[in-house]
Amino acid sequence: MNELKLVDYSEKIKQLIKIVKNKRIKQSEADDILFFIANMIDEVILKDSTISHRLNINLIKNNRILDIDIKPSKKVVSTKDTHEFLYLLKTLLSLMTIKNYFFDFYIYSEIKMIVNYYINKSSKSKSYDSVNERFAINELEFHDQLVMYKYLYSIFDKLMFINVFFVDKYNLKSIDVKSNFIFTKDFDSVSMPLFKTTVRKLAFADYLKILNKSVSFHYIRKLRNNLEHSFTDPKSKYNIALETELLFILVARTLIQMHRDLKNDDELLKLIKLNQVNK
Repeated sequence: MNELKLVDYSEKIKQLIKIVKNKRIKQSEADDILFFIANMIDEVILKDSTISHRLNINLIKNNRILDIDIKPSKKVVSTKDTHEFLYLLKTLLSLMTIKNYFFDFYIYSEIKMIVNYYINKSSKSKSYDSVNERFAINELEFHDQLVMYKYLYSIFDKLMFINVFFVDKYNLKSIDVKSNFIFTKDFDSVSMPLFKTTVRKLAFADYLKILNKSVSFHYIRKLRNNLEHSFTDPKSKYNIALETELLFILVARTLIQMHRDLKNDDELLKLIKLNQVNK
């Protein structure tokens, strides 16, 4: 991936933002846009290390040093172009979320509210998207960024816990609720009864493999551990705005996959009723 391709994608995202922002589109059109977004994220972020390489360089300048060595897949892109791409993609995904074009599941209401909380807060405070400022530990913006990052990251665990609870509560599958489930390794197997078809279950399993192998996902996970366990120097200033945008995008990409592959509310209700009848 090079800067010209990233700029080209940014221009396409701008066009889609205008369409989604200015009119109500059909769900079939929304699904086409979601399909395009998903493929773009897979190509540019999950299967390519160029953006995560740029973010890691920038993160070191912002006084966060991770135990990770990221080599770019191709030519290094600029921070400016990287941020424009991530910010525009975040904006498009936010619009699609706010207008309820995807991930409208009752059982995941808490997840939807966490996502909406981030969208709302970041629209009111520039600190969540500001890449040219650094914040010390005595500044509110430092804590706003840190808390939001960890809150967004918790979505992966919450998705896992919700499905374990749901499958166990309605006896849809025999599972050991005391197991230490990991989202990227266990979500598809635990959630087997909740997928629309076997084909959709396999599609989600393929997505989890891509996510788990991704340098970008490994990068945001490393940062989450760093924020939890590493020493923060009171003399330094920090910024994780780019990483928070990337994290939001990876969360949204996962929710798009769930939107495509999991049964909707009506289908889940039928599944529960059918299971109760067959007891």
